[in-house]
This record gives sequence, C-alpha cells and structure tokens, in this order.
Amino acid sequence: MSLLITITGAKSLGPNLWEARLPPQRVRQLGGSPTSVGQRSVLFLSDFIFSEKEKELTFEFDAITPINIGTSDKVIVLGSTVNEDQMPETPISSECLGKGDQEFLNLCEKELSADMFHTAKLLLTEVRRVSSGELKRGTKKNFSETPDNFWYVVVQNRIDQLQITVRGPVEHFAQISALELKDDRGNTRFKVKAEADIGEALKLILHAIRKPR
Repeated sequence: MSLLITITGAKSLGPNLWEARLPPQRVRQLGGSPTSVGQRSVLFLSDFIFSEKEKELTFEFDAITPINIGTSDKVIVLGSTVNEDQMPETPISSECLGKGDQEFLNLCEKELSADMFHTAKLLLTEVRRVSSGELKRGTKKNFSETPDNFWYVVVQNRIDQLQITVRGPVEHFAQISALELKDDRGNTRFKVKAEADIGEALKLILHAIRKPR
C-alpha cells in the first residue's frame, strides 16, 4: 500500500487547480526530476480526493509528480481529473496579462471558434498564475515567450487548434503528459484541441527547460 499524503489549506483557483503551501524541502522529498525556477513550486496529481469543506487534497505518494521546485512555500497543484461538483465557477481574469499576451488573445478571438478562444484564454491565464512573462508575436500567427523562450505557440485557425512547442527533447516530457508528443528539431511539439487538454498542456509548459539566470 502506498503512503497516503494530505495537503491542507488548499485554495481552489479553478478547475483542476489549487494553491497551497508546502516548503521547498518537502517538495524535494517527493522525488521526480523537477525544474527549479521562480518562487512557486508546481505539483501534478494523477489521482486524488479533494474536500471542498475541509480544503484538503488527499492522494497516494505514487500519484504525485513534482514539476517545479520554487524558492517559497507557495505551491500550485494541478489535478488530472475532478468531479463536476468540485469545479468552482471562477471567472477568467486577464488583469495579469501584458500587451503581448493580450495581442495573442485578440488574435485567438478573431481567428478561432468561441470554444477554442475560451481554451486559449484559460490556458494562458493559468500559465501566468505560475510563470510571469509575456508573449511576443512573430511574423505570422506565432508567439514566443519572453524573456526566456521556453514555450512557443502558433494559432492554427484553419483547424481550430493551438500548436505549442516547449524547450527540451521528447524524452524530457515522456512521462509528464498524456498528449501526443512530436519532435520539433530537438524540442517537443504538441496540440491543444479543447479545454480538456489544458491540464496536460500546463504540465508540459511548466516542465519545459529554462535558461539559467
């Protein structure tokens, strides 16, 4: 039987997303091969029980994968599944998004379906909860993350999808996500086709290799 772990004081930020507190040294004890960028740690849960009343996340040790170890005790927790009655109606806010991020969303609203625009907005908003930065538009319908281009997104309006490339070989992401991964000149490419892909996409983006500061 696997060890049972409970994280208390889990604050829901939206579907499949919580904020909690866990010291970096405790995160390191959870194993894996996480990156070490920024202030917040990031954890992924493949199976869990969330108590809205008690504000607790309970899971087995084997169900957790650390994606990033931050410098503070602030932790973002991503879950792979969640019951519909656990999904709060949290409005999507774009207040934290910069000019380049807004340009990306404007293009998505213009070129994609309403559902895919919603998906793109939610994905970018959740990335910004964890990782500060700003997208910069290229010569076509492509945007790169600045100042460190660890992820890159193309708006594919003809097929109503987002194509995302993250820094690092396919082997670096092989055990991280269920999305189909393809080699992109030594980096890794995948598609976001619907809102259901957001959790998997976040895991890949946040696991991308960063440049040393």
